[in-house]
Amino acid sequence: MGSGVMLGGVVQNLEMGSAAVRRRKRSQRLRGVLGAASTAVLVWALAGGSASAQVMYTPVPSWPSGALEPAAVGPEGDTVFNRPRPDYDPLGIRMGSFLVYPNIGLSETYDSNVFAIPGPPNSPRVRDDWYTTLTPGMAVTSDWSRHAVSASVQGETKHYASLQTENVNNLTSDAQGRYDIGTNEYLLAQGIYWLQHEDRESPDAPGQARNPLEYHVTGANLAYYRMPSRIGIRVDATATSYSFNNATDVTTNQTINERFRDRIEYVLAPRLTYEIQPGYNAFVRAIGNERAYNSQEPGAGPNGENVRRNSHGWEVDGGAAIAITSLLSSELYVGYQEQDYENPLLKSDTGVSFGGNLLWNVTPLDTIRGQFSQAIAETTLQGASSSVESNVSITAEHELLRNLLVLGSFGYTRDDYQGVTRTDNTYGANLGARYLLNRNWKATADVTYSKRDSTDPTSNYDRWIGTVGVSLGF
Repeated sequence: MGSGVMLGGVVQNLEMGSAAVRRRKRSQRLRGVLGAASTAVLVWALAGGSASAQVMYTPVPSWPSGALEPAAVGPEGDTVFNRPRPDYDPLGIRMGSFLVYPNIGLSETYDSNVFAIPGPPNSPRVRDDWYTTLTPGMAVTSDWSRHAVSASVQGETKHYASLQTENVNNLTSDAQGRYDIGTNEYLLAQGIYWLQHEDRESPDAPGQARNPLEYHVTGANLAYYRMPSRIGIRVDATATSYSFNNATDVTTNQTINERFRDRIEYVLAPRLTYEIQPGYNAFVRAIGNERAYNSQEPGAGPNGENVRRNSHGWEVDGGAAIAITSLLSSELYVGYQEQDYENPLLKSDTGVSFGGNLLWNVTPLDTIRGQFSQAIAETTLQGASSSVESNVSITAEHELLRNLLVLGSFGYTRDDYQGVTRTDNTYGANLGARYLLNRNWKATADVTYSKRDSTDPTSNYDRWIGTVGVSLGF
């Protein structure tokens, strides 16, 4: 999701001005194996559409450190899904020098395996169900010639037909601003608050919990950018707090302690860019992080010891962003990363970091996106310190008619958990369509499939999700 697009999308919006903001509303980052597809769909969705079905588990986001990765930001450029459509884009409601974009969506979804557990369809353990989702929201952006501010809030209510324990209410909100110091020099600031529930297929989620686990994310980012000539610098500093509610065991009715997962993550990320020639940029980037947990995890050690998951890490990458042609651009980087854990019971990890993406507008009616990356991901899976996460995805978008858009995606993620003998291979595919009735009404349809093959057989699953929906935006 998943990574990591949230901050990148906001920064691009503020940098490109209010005209781009009007057609690229922000949404929650889906840092997952089909990040390219999800990004394209969600950017379009909050401009008046409705969100696509999520193809597979997206972990608790490491916002916004993941969004600092070049692969998460991606090459700039319009695609079939996010390009301006003057006849169908919402106009917004003008209030002085601001534009307001209210929106609401309603969808119906079928989930073939709500709890994401192993077993054949229709077996006593595998439960399927229908649920209705209501997504009211609003975005506000300035329409100024200098400086910029914007904010958005998006709600999500899921109501299941039979499995009432799975009903959830989610919320994402943010505010961001850009202060222009001079030509090609500015300050950026952003704050977020999310109220979310962990998907049942998350390896970190408590398997015996009566309800999906609720958690809160609060974050702030401050960035400085300056590129007076061919050499430029950008520095990001972030602080993010994660807070988890306790769960209740469905069998014993006992409290399941999840507060040990509460933590604050600090990230500092300077990046130096050199423009070799227009369209060809080389860069060097460093990332330092500090992850401080509020309490110890009870009985997580091999002999029942309590374990605190505090760690610090760094990463250094070099790469290039290249506009090969006006229709084909890419970004590649490679480097080295390390995450050291204070507790010797948790395995520290070092290794190669890399990533890349590709944007190819094959024709005015067709776009292909590709993405791959490898990074050290945070996890609270018992006994594991982290996961070396590798992923690749490809997405194709096509304009069948001016107001009928279709897409198909395929993705693969491999998680190698450090400190335990567990490896997960997760596959996903998505087919979707967007029908633009007019600039206010949109209709959507999605069919997604996800599958996990794990060395832990209790974590395997197959899952089909189908969604149809409509949305209204102004």
